[in-house]
Amino acid sequence: MSFFENTRKPVGFGGKIMVAMMNSGHGAMADWGLEHITFPADAAVLDGGCGGGANIKKLLAKCPKGQVKGIDYSEVSVEKSRKINAKAIKEGRCQVLQASVAELPFDENNFDL
Repeated sequence: MSFFENTRKPVGFGGKIMVAMMNSGHGAMADWGLEHITFPADAAVLDGGCGGGANIKKLLAKCPKGQVKGIDYSEVSVEKSRKINAKAIKEGRCQVLQASVAELPFDENNFDL
């Protein structure tokens, strides 16, 4: 697999590097986007294609009484997301699943955002 193919579905050691780079490199753009959304403190939020979990962490901060669920079809991404958000997962405020956005593992109308 080429380096750039690892942007699609990170795998292996190269995928771990890619996920770390995405968490760092996409931060400013994510911050800008999240500034334009009003979050209820108790919102239920889905991060579809959560990558390395950096945005889940930001969403948890924006919804201090809410819950954030993330899905990604990359095992490497799910592992990193769970590691970064381990405290919130332990507290029951976060869940990260390996799944595809094409077949969401949740009931309809389960999320505010």
